[in-house]
Amino acid sequence: PLHQQAPQSTLMRAFLVLAALATSSALKVADPATKVATKVPAAKLPSSAASALALRGGGVVSGSVWLKSFSAFMGMYAVGFVLAPAMVIEQNFDTPYDKYHLFISRLSGIAFLTLIYTFSTMETAAAVPIALTMACLTAVFGPIYAELELETKPAHKMAFLMAPLIVSGFLAL
Repeated sequence: PLHQQAPQSTLMRAFLVLAALATSSALKVADPATKVATKVPAAKLPSSAASALALRGGGVVSGSVWLKSFSAFMGMYAVGFVLAPAMVIEQNFDTPYDKYHLFISRLSGIAFLTLIYTFSTMETAAAVPIALTMACLTAVFGPIYAELELETKPAHKMAFLMAPLIVSGFLAL
């Protein structure tokens, strides 16, 4: 039956190890003291506040910390899509699924994990605006659309935890 998960194959185990290795590299937090300030605060701040923001790279929220939070949040969903797409669908939607849903879910999870890994290899100043754009578009075409147009279960509302992530992302710019 479709509702039973097949045993994990060697390929899935290899993918899980690869995903874990990719995620572990994303957990390294760069030393903000080594970065050169690239932004000037828009408002006139006391010199101590301006110095603190310059030390952090200019944002109210540290870009590297935000990127790690984004990676963890989106990574959890992506791993679920790859390893247990049936469970993700069952928890979030009032609809039966088939092999096509499972296929596209796994493919989407792989794409998300690839992007998360790519962000971890980029300069934070370049990665944060791209990741924030991804978060905004994902929110609109994902949870917001689903809540308005699809039959969702109460657990689907957890996706709205993206809202504080997005707000803090703008503060990291």
